[in-house]
Amino acid sequence: MTVQTLTNAILILLLICWVGYRQLTWRPVSIAKMWRFPAIMTVVGLVTIGQQVKPSSLTPLDIAVVAGELVLSLGVGAWMGAIAHFRRLENPVQVGKDARYVATYESRTGVLGMVLWVVVIGIRIGVDVLASAAGSHLVTATGVIFLVFAANRAARTAVFAARLDRHAALAA
Repeated sequence: MTVQTLTNAILILLLICWVGYRQLTWRPVSIAKMWRFPAIMTVVGLVTIGQQVKPSSLTPLDIAVVAGELVLSLGVGAWMGAIAHFRRLENPVQVGKDARYVATYESRTGVLGMVLWVVVIGIRIGVDVLASAAGSHLVTATGVIFLVFAANRAARTAVFAARLDRHAALAA
């Protein structure tokens, strides 16, 4: 087992635990704050890929596999956003230390959200194994894990924003 494989395994385990906890608990929703995390993860992923992979070594298989993973992650993230349950907070709460982020709703996706997240991780591991055997090297880069995670969270946030906008319009 290489150091990169061990790092990827630890990263995946941490992400499963962290997201799992967040899927199962009610969390205040601040759409503006929710966009920050996928943006940061995207930058970290791209920088990490830039450090690990030479552009001249990329193959069409590399691009196709990563694009497929990103599309899958976007789809599951949108699904997570669609199944989320919302409840209105009686009193708006400040999210974090910044007074700009105020939540009037809280949400959770529950067990189905956790199951969907485990499916994304399982497919990610399966694709990693199969694509590596087929000669893809980009798919094993740690940065791809960050990009897949960022895509999932971005799609979820986009659906949250649309659903909460519709709810606010109906409530008005």
